[in-house]
Amino acid sequence: MVKIEDVAREAGVSVATVSRVLNEQGRVLPETQRKVRRAVEALRYEPNLSARNLRRNESRIILILAPNFSNPYYSNVLSGICDVSRNLGYSTLIYNTYDSDALDESLVSSLFQKNRADGMITLAINRDDRWLEQYAGKYPLVQCSEYVEEAALPHISVDNRLAARESVQRLIALGHQRIGIVTSANRYLSSENRLRGYLDALEVAGIPKSDELIAYASADYSFASGKQAARELLALPRPPSAVFCVSDILALGVIAAAGKMGLQVPWDLSVTGFDDVDYTTMFHPYLTTVAVPCYELGRRSMLLLYDHIAQKADAEREIYLPHSIIQRETTAPCAADKPEAE
Repeated sequence: MVKIEDVAREAGVSVATVSRVLNEQGRVLPETQRKVRRAVEALRYEPNLSARNLRRNESRIILILAPNFSNPYYSNVLSGICDVSRNLGYSTLIYNTYDSDALDESLVSSLFQKNRADGMITLAINRDDRWLEQYAGKYPLVQCSEYVEEAALPHISVDNRLAARESVQRLIALGHQRIGIVTSANRYLSSENRLRGYLDALEVAGIPKSDELIAYASADYSFASGKQAARELLALPRPPSAVFCVSDILALGVIAAAGKMGLQVPWDLSVTGFDDVDYTTMFHPYLTTVAVPCYELGRRSMLLLYDHIAQKADAEREIYLPHSIIQRETTAPCAADKPEAE
């Protein structure tokens, strides 16, 4: 059986250094970390987690509450969480809530108690789930992507409002004045902030808000609901020349609906998405979108949770990761607005 001393000998470092690398504690030079991890892989070393857990009264289990495994956004976030948790010696228990309304106080409490989890990461908290605040200081819990504003719980996300505003401002810079939005009928803070960002951009540009240009898709951002929302917008007497969508899946639905109606993207209609999931570059035209670092969100959320499990005094409470606007093939300068139907 390979021991930690064998790993230290193979890597040419001390046992304490191997322990710091495996537990991601303390400062270790990147080159030293690589030596240790190569030694771990070469020797197929597996730490004796059971003995350590008994000494520390830990379960070494992390609960992850996710609403939709099939959505590529969540699958990429989950990959980041699971990669880090495995390196830290944690097992992950992923619970599918199916939708945000299925996540309630009784579920969170029962999952913690039944599984003796050391911590929890939530991916689908509603913006008004204030009941979650009672867990502040009681259980280590991190809100990833979605969170409750003003709640005294750590969270990690991107600045959705700023990202949406920048995306719509790009459309305005291309000459678009009549810009629609396909948002979602859910209670996520991200959806609300992306709508706020859309409205911010219009206000700054002096473009009046038009309620008829705001269409709502399903709570789970389904492709079919994106198509339906697009049909509503494009059937208006004066349809928009551009549509900003709060998710890439919805944007792909808009493009499909536009094609069925005889419109060419981007010449007849510009479309932008949000998230930059893999589907955006599978078929032409490639989707212009806001790139969200999904994998990094997952990775950092697990590291953040680990800091709170370890009760680090300087553990962060609020993290916003950078986003970027990816210009591809679904946006173009605006043609003249079509005259109103008589």
